[in-house]
Amino acid sequence: MDHYSDYYSFSEALVGFSQQARRHGIRTGIQCTKETVVTALEGLWLDKDQFSYALSSLFCESEEDKDIFIKIYNRYWRQRGTRINDKRENKNKSVLKKHSVNSAVILGVGKSGHSEDTVESKTTTGSNSKETLKQTDFSKLSMIQAKELDKLSEKLVSEMSLRIKRRRRKMLHGQIDIGQSIRKNLQRGGAMIDLIRTKQKKDKYRLLILLDVSGSMDKYSFYLIKFLWTLKHHFKQIEAFTFSTSLLRITDLLQDKYLTRSLHQISQSAKHWSSGTKIGECLKDFNELYAKRYLNGNTLTLILSDGLDTGEPEILEEAIHKLKLRSKKLVWLNPLKGMEGYEPIQIGMKTALPSLNHFGSAHNFDSLLELENILIHA
Repeated sequence: MDHYSDYYSFSEALVGFSQQARRHGIRTGIQCTKETVVTALEGLWLDKDQFSYALSSLFCESEEDKDIFIKIYNRYWRQRGTRINDKRENKNKSVLKKHSVNSAVILGVGKSGHSEDTVESKTTTGSNSKETLKQTDFSKLSMIQAKELDKLSEKLVSEMSLRIKRRRRKMLHGQIDIGQSIRKNLQRGGAMIDLIRTKQKKDKYRLLILLDVSGSMDKYSFYLIKFLWTLKHHFKQIEAFTFSTSLLRITDLLQDKYLTRSLHQISQSAKHWSSGTKIGECLKDFNELYAKRYLNGNTLTLILSDGLDTGEPEILEEAIHKLKLRSKKLVWLNPLKGMEGYEPIQIGMKTALPSLNHFGSAHNFDSLLELENILIHA
C-alpha cells in the first residue's frame, strides 16, 4: 500500500488516499476526491481527529465502509517509521510522482518536485545527530530529519538570541577612556582603581527580511519560513516579506504561537508562491510602499534568494542601490552558494553584489546560524 510521504504534495497524497479507498472496495468518485482536497486545505488537517472524522464522513456510507476506512486510514497516514512494508506492492513501483504546485508546498507536507533524492538519509544519535542535521542541505532532508530539525531549531535560535543580547550588553558598556581614567585616579597616586568608560548610545536595531518564494526556491523556502517564524519569537524588531512576482508582508502572520497555524495563514495569503521571479520589481515596490516606514539608519536588511531574476537588470540595480542607502547593512544569503563550485554568475546576483555588505549561504541551518555574527554588529 502507498504511504502519504511517497507523494510530492499534500493534495497528491489526498488523491492517492482516494485511490486506495477505491481499491479496497469503498465507492468514491471524482467529486468525493475534490471534496477531500478542499476539506483538507481549508485547515481541518491541522487537527488529527477532525481530519479523520471529516474524511470518514466523506468516504463511508455504511458500518462496513467504516471498518475498511479505519484500516487503510491508519496504515496510509501513520508515521513512516511505523509503516508496515509490503514488498509485493512496492516491487517495480516508481518512486517519482508528478509534482503539482499548490499550498501544500508552503505547508511542507509534500516534497519539492526539484529534489532527486528518493532514499531517506540515515540518522545518527546524540551530538553527531545534531551536527548532521545542522549541516544537511535543506533540499536533502528526509521527513524524519525535518521533524527533528524543527525541534532543534527552536533551541538553537533561542541560544543565539541570548548570546547576541549578552554580547550587545557588553558592547553598550562602552570602551575605556584612558585620559579620563588617569585624571580620575590621580588623587589615588595614579593607581587605576576606577575605570571611566565612554558612553554608548543604545541603538534599537531592526531586522528586515525579504524572502524569495519563487518556484526555483521551493526546495528551501519552506525551511526558511520556519526559520523566520522562530526568529520572530526571539527578536522583537523584525519585519518580514515574501516575494516572487509580487510582494507580501507576512510579519503579522508569523505572530501565532503555533507554527502550523502561521504556515496555514501564509499559505492562504501567498498567492504568488512557487511562481516566477521579479526580484527587481518587488524590491522597487518595497522601496515605494514600505521603505519609509520600515527602514531607518539602524536597519539590517536581509534578502534570502537564489538570485535567479527574470526581470530587467536595470530595475534591480536601482532598487538594490536604494535599499542599500536606506539600510545600515545589506546582506544577501543564497542557498545555491552552499553548492560545491558555485559562482554568482546569474544576472541577478552579478547586479546585486556590488551593493552588498555581506554575501553568504542559506542552504542549511548552520549557515543561517552564522547570522549571529552579523546581528551582533548590526
